Amino acid sequence: MIQITKIQLFMLIMLFEVGSTTLFALGIAAKQDAWLVVLLAFFIGTGLIWVFTQIPRICPDQNFSEILNAAVGRKLAIPLLIIYAAYFLDGASYNFYEFGALIKMTALPMTPLLVILYFFMLVSIYILSLGFEVLARTGEILLPVFIIFLVTIYIFTMFSGQFEINALLPILGNGMKPLLGKTLLDVVLFPFGELVVFIMFWHFVNKQEGIRKITYLAVTFSTVLIIFSLIIMLAILGPDLTANTEVPLLQTILSINIADFFTNLDLLAVLIMFIGGFYKMSLHFYGGVLAIIWIFNIKNIRRVILVLGLIFPIYNNMRFENMAYHRWLGSEVHTYVMAMINLLSIFLFIVIFLKKKVNIAKKRRKNDGNPSINQES
Repeated sequence: MIQITKIQLFMLIMLFEVGSTTLFALGIAAKQDAWLVVLLAFFIGTGLIWVFTQIPRICPDQNFSEILNAAVGRKLAIPLLIIYAAYFLDGASYNFYEFGALIKMTALPMTPLLVILYFFMLVSIYILSLGFEVLARTGEILLPVFIIFLVTIYIFTMFSGQFEINALLPILGNGMKPLLGKTLLDVVLFPFGELVVFIMFWHFVNKQEGIRKITYLAVTFSTVLIIFSLIIMLAILGPDLTANTEVPLLQTILSINIADFFTNLDLLAVLIMFIGGFYKMSLHFYGGVLAIIWIFNIKNIRRVILVLGLIFPIYNNMRFENMAYHRWLGSEVHTYVMAMINLLSIFLFIVIFLKKKVNIAKKRRKNDGNPSINQES
């Protein structure tokens, strides 16, 4: 049976949350107050995280398919799993193309995108075929590397001579309005709402009682890193340039020049993209694969990973015309899909909770109505 430790869960959540968010300026519609949008979204997102982590508390050591079957029956569980499978694979598709296109743009401009996507996918197929534990163990190795790269960037930018903390002023210069509305919704859903994928993995954790604490801890650390990244981008590039730059983190790194010695550090950005993109995509992809094998009762998960994995690069290359179309589709369509999935998950949590309460009440009435059981006990 697949089992991962709480430390490995912590590593996976951090890599998943920080994975792509450090590359882009979340909440930049609020200009210099973008970091406040992330902070506000974090507090709202903790409510979603409470819902996601309450499910394994109600039904410990059960996978999501078993939980749905018990709560709504097999006939309703199947279409629900199809919806989740489609959503997770769709999320993997966005992550996959995004990071492939960024690596082509920054590191391999002469290499066909399809070649980059296949290289990216083959690495994921290999590790996922070895098992979820292997993905978790690689996270233990790569998260420290990922954080060291980020912290190195933070330190170098602060001593590069271009760091202007005044670019973050005035705080709330335009009031609270820019922080609310769609800007806030987008940041609540991305990255905090994306944690819904972990409902597919809770049953892998060897000590179920620690899931919520570890998740909150990982998300808190992730939020700190995201806010630091935003502050660095805003202080180096300013709000306007940050908003209009395709990859603000890369532009920030390219601006680093300390004594003409520490310069041209774009390799750090590429490594951050690869590590973050790999885990973000792989976790979404594996969540979709799990839903599929539960739907069709498939025993050989490696075959599903291989078949879907080999199709995935071609599908993505045909689906997205360019990065601009990818960003538009993500902002105007995928955001609302994420919102619907999160609402569905909240509704299912309520159903699961009520079903559990009803079952407990029935069991108690049955025991109360059978005095011989009470006497024996």
